[in-house]
Amino acid sequence: MIDLKGVLVATVTPFTPGGRELDLDWVPRHLAYLSARGADAVVPCGTNGEGPSLNVAEHKALIDVVLAHKGTLGVVAGTGFASLTDTIEVSRYATERGADGVLIVPPFYFKSLSLRGLFEYYATVIRALPPEARVLLYNIPKYSGVEITDALVDGLLQAFPKQLYGIKDTSGRPEQSAHYIEKFPELRIYSGGDDLVLSALRFGVAGAVTGVGNVVPHMVKAVRQAYASGGDAEKAQKRLSQVKDIFRRYPEYAALKLAVSLAAGLPRVAVRPPIEELTPEQGAALEKELRSVLSEG
Repeated sequence: MIDLKGVLVATVTPFTPGGRELDLDWVPRHLAYLSARGADAVVPCGTNGEGPSLNVAEHKALIDVVLAHKGTLGVVAGTGFASLTDTIEVSRYATERGADGVLIVPPFYFKSLSLRGLFEYYATVIRALPPEARVLLYNIPKYSGVEITDALVDGLLQAFPKQLYGIKDTSGRPEQSAHYIEKFPELRIYSGGDDLVLSALRFGVAGAVTGVGNVVPHMVKAVRQAYASGGDAEKAQKRLSQVKDIFRRYPEYAALKLAVSLAAGLPRVAVRPPIEELTPEQGAALEKELRSVLSEG
């Protein structure tokens, strides 16, 4: 397995019109585009990939096609479900077929979970995985309603020091990523949030998990390269944030998919309800806004 670092793209999931079926033929061309434009790894079936809207069979099918066409890209598969048994099944599947890691969101239906209950959920999953499994905890309390606490990480590290690999922090608080880095130096910490790439790099993250990177992974890489070389990283981050701001003005998941089709020359694909699709007017306006961005290469 490769060392997971750099630009990790949280890939969108292509659906046929109405969101009824996966459009798996679309995936290899998107992966080739990402690889050619500077991505280091991909994270399928995550938040940007509408992971909670995918059933077990769809997770497996998408993981299969990503692993078959990844080339030199690393793969961290989103495998977390509200159901413990589904999480175990898909996490084992991804690991046994060669994923470099699995990203497991906390069970997101029940709230006010006790530390003991949450620990047992993760511990039960990890015990069921092959010994070579690399598990990343997913801290995204805005969606999951569950914070990845120090006490939870301490307990899992003590019990599973070889399998617990890292944390993806999408709390939106750069200081939280910094805290994880200081508290758990044995783990790899990854930032979520395209506005925070530079801030997170200054704290020492292993990589940035990016949504906008579906379209402009080279812009995310430019922030990293400028920071590493002592270049104008602020300028590179400002440019990336400006692109992110474009997507905020539209239904973001659908907007990303339209942008990928424009940038990579791919057929347009749909989102799955309840995620909102672009209206024709929104699509035309977004395409107009993106022309200048995409023409810059």
